[in-house]
Amino acid sequence: MKTFLPVIIAFMGFALFVIVSDFTRAMQIGDMGEGNVHAFMACFYYCWPLYFIVAVLSQWVIIKPVWNAFVLHSALGALTTFIIVAVVCALAAGGVAYIIWDENAGYDNLTWLATIMLFIQLAYWGVNFFIMFLVTGKTVTLKHAIKKKPIVAEE
Repeated sequence: MKTFLPVIIAFMGFALFVIVSDFTRAMQIGDMGEGNVHAFMACFYYCWPLYFIVAVLSQWVIIKPVWNAFVLHSALGALTTFIIVAVVCALAAGGVAYIIWDENAGYDNLTWLATIMLFIQLAYWGVNFFIMFLVTGKTVTLKHAIKKKPIVAEE
């Protein structure tokens, strides 16, 4: 359940966005190499089964063990995990944006592409972690509860 449900729900959100965008501007296979967000959505539109398999495998091999080992044990572990995921997302967004960036478009286009891709990834992981919290049914421990001794009336 922790492996498939977060991925399915996050992918349904992106699929809905891509399908609605397809109505405003039809996607063709040739759109994938244009170096803009429409090309990124066209790539998702045509390659989503591959992306879904990669997402399930990364959820199963990386995220689920990290979730069980760090996130549910302490607030510091959860915060550290979220920061690391955000940094990895920023690096991946910058790398993918640079790969698909057209140099003739200028650096503003590169910054815009990297920002959009960062927000897409952070939205995916935000939905993913939220669903993981709902599925596990546990809360992050902020501090250990102090056990109080029961007060016994003296006679």
